[in-house]
Amino acid sequence: MTTKQEPENLIFLKSYDFMKLGQAIEHGNWQVAAMTSQRMQKAAQELNMDMFVRQLTNIRQCIMHKQGKAAKDILALMVARRAQMLNDIEKGRNTQGRHEEQAE
Repeated sequence: MTTKQEPENLIFLKSYDFMKLGQAIEHGNWQVAAMTSQRMQKAAQELNMDMFVRQLTNIRQCIMHKQGKAAKDILALMVARRAQMLNDIEKGRNTQGRHEEQAE
């Protein structure tokens, strides 16, 4: 669940598009996979998340050639990086909350 207070990059990282893209690739639904990856790539470009832009470019190439295994491998790397970024954000929030409590 996202709120208006969350930064755009966090909204991107929490989006269900990662899951939707994985399901489309898994089921060989290339049109949905192409549209989802294109939408994600545009969002990543707007947020200057270059690593995701590069990976999504590679995934789109795999989709064009219907290379499901390669696309899934790249997506696995993206999902791992996404999880790491979300964990780092959460750790930052927890640390910030503790500092605010100590200041009171």
